[in-house]
Amino acid sequence: MNRSKPAVVETSTMLSRFAPFNMLDEAERARIQASARPIHAARGELLLQQDDCPRGIYLVLEGRVKCFVLSPSGGEKIVSLAEGGSFFGEDAALLNRPHIVNAQAMTASELLLVPTAALREAMVSSTPFSVSMVMRLAMASYDLLSTMQVQLQMSGTQRVAHYLTRLAPEDAEHCEIRLEIDKQTIAAQLNLTPETLSRILSQLAREGMIQPRGRRGMVLNKVSELRSCAAH
Repeated sequence: MNRSKPAVVETSTMLSRFAPFNMLDEAERARIQASARPIHAARGELLLQQDDCPRGIYLVLEGRVKCFVLSPSGGEKIVSLAEGGSFFGEDAALLNRPHIVNAQAMTASELLLVPTAALREAMVSSTPFSVSMVMRLAMASYDLLSTMQVQLQMSGTQRVAHYLTRLAPEDAEHCEIRLEIDKQTIAAQLNLTPETLSRILSQLAREGMIQPRGRRGMVLNKVSELRSCAAH
């Protein structure tokens, strides 16, 4: 991990790109920026590992980072994806407890590490910032429980149908979508093997609900049927 290479974005404007850091006044952001450390991560590089002691939160300036846990057999379960404008690691940092996930750069990525002390000082000095950070943590917990519910109560086909319909416009019956991540990563998110995901997609294509288009493109022909498939 190379911390000597400067991030692409000018330091003076880095934090204003990130909610809720944009709620802080200029002086507060300057204090945080003074203690923050830029990180350049190559594709595939591990940024943190399970049981690592927290050093702060990681703001993703550019690129994509996956946070995941490993099963005893070595299988990945992706907990979240962090892209430009988002961040990760705040839960362990605020609790001062070891990380329970691994974080790995999926692409060459530019990040900013904000030390825990600076984060806590900002939460004390700014009520709006503190409230927004708490709401973010609550939303992350809610999303994680929702994901667990989907995986426990839905079959593999239902999970795939549910995932695809979330990519479609709300009122669409026919639309073209693009998968922003590879199918292996999607399978890990849905707690499926890549082989099972491919089998389900092939079945949905045979039934006329979807039509593959290129490497990551896909046409959803019958969104209402996909929603019905996800629900039953």
